[in-house]
Amino acid sequence: MNTILYLFLAAIINAKAQTAFSATNGLPSPPASVVPSAPAPLGNTALWEQAITLDSANNITGNHANQYFYSSVAWWQSLENSSNSYFSGSPSSVDAGPHFSQLLQIIQNYPIRYDQAQASDPKQTPITIMQIPEQTIKSFGASGAWWPNDLNYFPSEQQQNLSELLFSKDWLYLSGYRYNMGASGDHDIVTVKTDDAPVNRGVESFMKTDGTYDWTRDGPGMYYLRAAEAANVSSITFFVNAAPSGLNATTASSAPCGGTLEATAIPAFVTYIETVLAYWADQGITIEYISPMNEPDDSFSSCGQEGMAVPQSIRTAVFQQLRAASSASTSAGAKAVKIMGDETSQIASQALMHYGNWLPETLTGQYIDAIAVHMYDWPDDATLLNFRQLVKNCSVSGFPPPVKMTEISSFQSASGMRSEWGWTGPSVMSAQYDPTMSSALDMARMIWQWLTLVNAESFDWWTANGSGWNDALIYIDANYRTTKDYNFYLTKRFWVFRHFTQFIRPGSVRYDIPNEVLPYGTVAVASLGTNNVWQATFINRNNTAQVVTMNLPRTGGRIQRLIQTTDDVDWGDLEWPKVASNNDISLTLPARGVLTVQFSVSGPLSGRHPEGDGGSVEYHDHHRPTQPRRWGQKGRG
Repeated sequence: MNTILYLFLAAIINAKAQTAFSATNGLPSPPASVVPSAPAPLGNTALWEQAITLDSANNITGNHANQYFYSSVAWWQSLENSSNSYFSGSPSSVDAGPHFSQLLQIIQNYPIRYDQAQASDPKQTPITIMQIPEQTIKSFGASGAWWPNDLNYFPSEQQQNLSELLFSKDWLYLSGYRYNMGASGDHDIVTVKTDDAPVNRGVESFMKTDGTYDWTRDGPGMYYLRAAEAANVSSITFFVNAAPSGLNATTASSAPCGGTLEATAIPAFVTYIETVLAYWADQGITIEYISPMNEPDDSFSSCGQEGMAVPQSIRTAVFQQLRAASSASTSAGAKAVKIMGDETSQIASQALMHYGNWLPETLTGQYIDAIAVHMYDWPDDATLLNFRQLVKNCSVSGFPPPVKMTEISSFQSASGMRSEWGWTGPSVMSAQYDPTMSSALDMARMIWQWLTLVNAESFDWWTANGSGWNDALIYIDANYRTTKDYNFYLTKRFWVFRHFTQFIRPGSVRYDIPNEVLPYGTVAVASLGTNNVWQATFINRNNTAQVVTMNLPRTGGRIQRLIQTTDDVDWGDLEWPKVASNNDISLTLPARGVLTVQFSVSGPLSGRHPEGDGGSVEYHDHHRPTQPRRWGQKGRG
């Protein structure tokens, strides 16, 4: 990138450092200092001025704190002037170019919808489901990283209970599971250590420090991987935080953290990956994807967890050589594994800035089958629209592979941080413990963002189980070794995530629900399942219930299920509304709640029923106002 861009980024960083976040009114302070602190806008000045005008009119994303929008505008324009043809379509362009003009128009028209507050009136314009299919949904999942080490200390019956909670159709019914290929050898020079926890954020590698393989290692992780396979989880991914310490592939030498992958080590690195994939595929594990790097902009030099940096300049080479190694594998299972990448940590400061350096070449060579990314800057809607357009522009055909959101957690919950409709933006990472609906509603809106703004095919939460932060869907007592408390505490995130894992099964096709007629603070997702049953999930962040009218598509609508999750209810069946002769139904969206309605319609969709749902596992309700639900039993002392 050119010198002007670096000067601009320095100004933006300085401006952001001066922008205070107010917790008193629930909104960040306006970014008044952001624009004056930046150098003169590059490219089309009229577009820049139009963006400022739109934001000052509160029409971009429904708030006045859209620093990322300004940043994204400037980044795109700067990249235009650095002759990046993937953004402009013309290497010689010094203007904003046709792609950016189109993007700005999308941003101008689309997010205006969030300011259209409406009364809770059942006679309002009915909510409709557009009949143009969007993307096919592949999975909703979670990662099995590090927490299985804890469960190794739990009674065997509780280990089995957790498998049922995660994979049974009577419970969370995950359709995706990510297995962490460990990097820790048996005699590492540097070890991963996390505080004084009984276990740390490291996993045994199948490759020992001396370079030999021991397939009996990582017993705890393999337990839940096998459980996912036994439950027929449709999408299993192996992902790599770091090259194994025994490979000596990074600048850190014999360590599972703190190093940078060296270009000369790529052949040995991808051979190692193919060896692991081939072994477990031949053992009956159905692996759909391999992800060879995780958050590659960070080496995790503090060694608080496994990790390695992968320079942008060699990322394409990693994918290219991994494709070659997989294609040459003698294992049919390994040969069939698809490749995803690059698991970039943030959208605005990394994906929007870095993708042009490696993604176009990678897509041209068809070295990856899916684009995988994290969202640890909690991007707002305009930034995600930028991201979606960028991915399209990086593809020669304009039809890139599907996008997968593969990791998010550990955020400050909504109270005092964001407006009621769910603004998510910078500087909200936190070690907060929040099992309540505040955190769950934030998560639900993130899912909505990725499904509707990016058309992502999957959404993966970070960890399924844990003892702290907002990492986990299920909590355990961090002091279980002393207290002998081996119960599982089901957070509200667990129950809200279940609305997606249960009702949007693999192969479901999403259809858009326009937001214009939804009450302020409410968003919705609709899809048609392979069983020809529709679902519509409504997320209401308001403190009051909202009454809406919904028109079911086609004719002869029949309600199949109505489920809500609120502050007071985990998973509550509701009385079905009557379907009027014009196929309208009236729905009461609960305050601070998530409501899902399943229904079928006449014609080719008639006579089909959703999969059964019920409870074969005992669930103990020991609710405390600031604690998640508890499930399970006391373990043996």
